[in-house]
Amino acid sequence: MNAGQLSIADVERLLSDPSKDARAAVAVKVARQFANVELAPRERELAHEILGFLVHDVAISVREALARCIDDNPGAPRDVVLKLARDIDQVAIPVLERSPVLTDEDLVGLVYYGSPAKQCAIAGRPDVAAPVSEAIAHRGDRSAVLRLVHNSGAVINEAAATILVKRYADDADVSVPLVQRGELPALLVERLIAMVSEQLREYLVERHEIDHRVAATLEEQTRERTTTDAIARMSEADMRALVAQLSENGRLTATLILRAACAGEFRFVEAAFAQLTAVPDERIWRLIHDVGALGFRAVYARAGMPEALYPAFRRVLDIYQAVRSSDGTLDLELFRFHVLAGLKETFEEVDATDLDSMIDKLARLAVVPGQRRQQVA
Repeated sequence: MNAGQLSIADVERLLSDPSKDARAAVAVKVARQFANVELAPRERELAHEILGFLVHDVAISVREALARCIDDNPGAPRDVVLKLARDIDQVAIPVLERSPVLTDEDLVGLVYYGSPAKQCAIAGRPDVAAPVSEAIAHRGDRSAVLRLVHNSGAVINEAAATILVKRYADDADVSVPLVQRGELPALLVERLIAMVSEQLREYLVERHEIDHRVAATLEEQTRERTTTDAIARMSEADMRALVAQLSENGRLTATLILRAACAGEFRFVEAAFAQLTAVPDERIWRLIHDVGALGFRAVYARAGMPEALYPAFRRVLDIYQAVRSSDGTLDLELFRFHVLAGLKETFEEVDATDLDSMIDKLARLAVVPGQRRQQVA
């Protein structure tokens, strides 16, 4: 008989040896039997009975050893796994983090009635289904929420995302990675960004007594920076849907388009100008990139963009054409370096150490109310 297999001597030892170390050793050996697909039905039944006995052991170390040995075993008895999952944290966490035996329904219940440590363990599972994510969004401790939003294996649907934004609107550690998640639809991302930034403004006004106008400016800057970060991870279809929604909501601003240009996201720039001017995609590309300065000048004016920011757009576009390689690829780090240097040269009166702060300061030049957006035939 293999030394790792359960024997009659092990059963006798379990009954006769009162030490917890002996019981823990037997627990490990029995638990490992369930990984052996060659066990006869009677052997599996006996092992199950012993596990059912050991899972109630008064010694924490015995139950802990048992949990560690069956934490990732798909053949482990469900009743034993559930008992361990409902045990104290140090026993439960291994099975909560890994056991494939636990169903989504089991995990939802354990989130609602479990400790923060248990919630955190569930949030870090390799795969977290949408119903479990919703439960964590509703009832999870902040530590569990943080682990969830950083877990690429977690499915966070619209319901869960909306709940999380409401609960943690002023907590950037939660809201920022949430809106950066790749699986969220573009239109939801934009709504979440707007919600987060609006609640940030309310927080600044109410808690810190910041002037409404200053808070509104900070809100817009936060929204635009976060939106620009999200654009890079979007598909073409999602990006275009985002452009349409931003335009409909009056948030397709000159400074947002400039931020996207400075980030090298020219597909967004082209889609934005096409949206604002109703010019077909092919023609807008030629007007921006192919026919010299006059083409873009016409598009810019007809889009209703502020005249004060035209030099910034022109400089960024020229740098894009100069830096982009012959195969169309763009070294983003090099591009952004030259863009910042170019904008500093163009706007000598503006003092900024990075692109975001440069655009924040240039935004003051962009306030030109009442400009009509003309349509190009």
